[in-house]
This record gives sequence, structure tokens and C-alpha cells, in this order.
Amino acid sequence: MRELRPDLSLSHGGNGVHAPAPPLWQQALSPRTRDLAWCTLSPALLAGLPAAGDSVARLARWPAGAQSAWEHWLGQADPAGLPATITELASGIADALPEEPGRARSLRLGRHAERLLQFALRHAQGLELLAANVPVRRAHGRGIQTLGELDFVWRDQGSGEVVHWEMAAKFYLMVDAGDRQALGLRGFVGPNLVDRLGDKLDHIVHRQLPLARTAEALGLLGSAVDRSEVYLLGWLFYRDGLVPQGLDRLGIAGNHLHGWWSTLDDWFARAGQAAGTRWCRLSRSGWLSGALLEEGDTEAADSLREALAERFADPHPDHGWRRESPIMLCEMEPAGAQAPGWWRERSRGFVVPTGWPERALARAAIAATAG
Repeated sequence: MRELRPDLSLSHGGNGVHAPAPPLWQQALSPRTRDLAWCTLSPALLAGLPAAGDSVARLARWPAGAQSAWEHWLGQADPAGLPATITELASGIADALPEEPGRARSLRLGRHAERLLQFALRHAQGLELLAANVPVRRAHGRGIQTLGELDFVWRDQGSGEVVHWEMAAKFYLMVDAGDRQALGLRGFVGPNLVDRLGDKLDHIVHRQLPLARTAEALGLLGSAVDRSEVYLLGWLFYRDGLVPQGLDRLGIAGNHLHGWWSTLDDWFARAGQAAGTRWCRLSRSGWLSGALLEEGDTEAADSLREALAERFADPHPDHGWRRESPIMLCEMEPAGAQAPGWWRERSRGFVVPTGWPERALARAAIAATAG
């Protein structure tokens, strides 16, 4: 897949009228820049955290001016000096971080997002990264117990405060859209049905954040942490793109990134009405930032529907994962008059196989009952 040449403009509009420029994580030419911008500049999922008893947990915040300065730096940075994408790591042509050649190349999406935030904390003005991905262990009579891992600890060079961040980059489909929203944040389910937003938050707030206040962590860091915060970002997806009322009562931010999820037939009924669009299947390695592709890497809705129907009907006994796993699609639009043949993401969502909504709702209900 070819990247855009640096001389191509991605501005929208014609006749001298230009729409507001897309954010850096959508419009940057390099996928390295887009991924890094998404992990550091995209909107937060939450406006607030649920009540957590005696916990001092808070949502992450950058020091005043630090994020805007970082955005300016990143917009001018040479992509060659930025962390590689998962695709590059998988091909073996690049290391995980430019300043740490030879480091293990984890291809997990969550680890990739952590690498990107670590890079930002190393380079952002006014911040000093003190520790990253540090295991905290406790010795006892039967040996050594690993209590957990501190994602990031950094110092605000302006105030002198030491801050602990626990990061998660997550993608959840809301399966409980009733008026009562009885499942709360557990009604947001991962596409593989393994986790839920409510459970993930509980784990971070009650298990991961308190780790920084243990004696073992203090011994590792050499100084006390002034505040612990949740750095949560990602996308939430709603049935057929219909965002329900009352999300603010769950703490969901009003400007959070969101998309749609649909059955194959419901998606195709809408796709057939969207004239002038094309589509792409987005592999997990590309879930972070906005898709920007040549026309040859996009598909028409008709052919894509046939391919998805074939996948969901795969009869092979060992291919249950193909039949049961949702597929992320991007609706694409022309990137602009000065970039002919290139297409930019307009919306994204999951097409789910038959039975997935019922399985997801059942999992969420069981989790809510157990919680």
C-alpha cells in the first residue's frame, strides 16, 4: 500500500470554500503521524468516572499548554523519526520505538497504543517521563508475587507534581439501548465479547491505580505519586448509528468518537443509499486512526456484501472465529480535488454476524448481575 506524497493537499471544498480541516489523526499523510496523533489528541471517551468509594481516581489531564505544544510539534515532525505502525513492525522493517532499537515488537493493539503514548511523554514539552511499564512485585514466604504494572509515571515540570497514568485504548459496541440503560457501562461490549467498558473501568480504578500507592511502588519510584489518573480513549459504536439519549448520565463525553454497528442486511440497506462512497475492511492494526487509502484499496458495497456473507457462512469446523467475529468497515469519501484517487474515512462501524447481538447482550447481562 502506497502512502500519499508530501506535496498532496487534503483540503476539502471547492470554489474557494474550505471546510474545517480534519484533525491531525485523520488528515496527516503518514500513518505513523495519524496513529500517534490519535493516541494523544483524540477526544476522551468519558467526561467523568463512576463513584469509586475512597478512591482518588480521576480522568487524565495534560498540564496547561502541554497538549497544544505537543500537537504543534507533531504536526511538524518527520514521520521517519516517529514510532512504527503495527504493519511495519509485523513486516520486520522497523523497531517499536526509534530511540529503543531491538525492543520487543508486540503487535497487540493495546501495547502499540502504549508505545505511542510513551513516545509522546518522552518528547512533550514540560513533562519528564519517570517510568513506563514497570512491574511491581512483592516478596513473601512462597516467593515473589507480581502485583501489577505501572503504565506511566511522569513529572509535571511546572508544578513538580508526580502523576501516574493507566492507559487503555478500547472499542465497544453498545448492546443495551433501552430507555432505562439497565446495564450501565457494562452494556458496552467488546467485539470479541471478552470485555465490557464497566468491567474495564472497575479494574483500572480499583486494581491498577492503587498500585502506585503501595510501598513496593514507592520503593521503585523513589518518590510518592501525587495523583493517579485514567487515560482512556477509543470508540463507541451504536446500533445503526443511532446514539441514545442519557449517555451523559453514564459519564460518556459529549464529543466522544462514535460509529455504528449493524447486521449485514441492515448495513447493506444503508450502504446502497450512499451514492459516491466506497468501503474498506479495516484490520485490527488500523483501528486507531483515520483510514486514508488509494481507490484500489477500497471496495464497492455490492462486492463487499458478498465477501462478508461468504465469511459469516464459512462452513469449516475450525473457522468459528470467522463466522462469529464482527468486521470493522470504513465508509470512504474522496480525499479532495488535489488528491485524486485517494479516499478518506467518513464513518466507521462493525458489521456483526447473525446471533452476535443476542450473545453480546447475554454476556453483558451476566456481567451486570455478577457485578
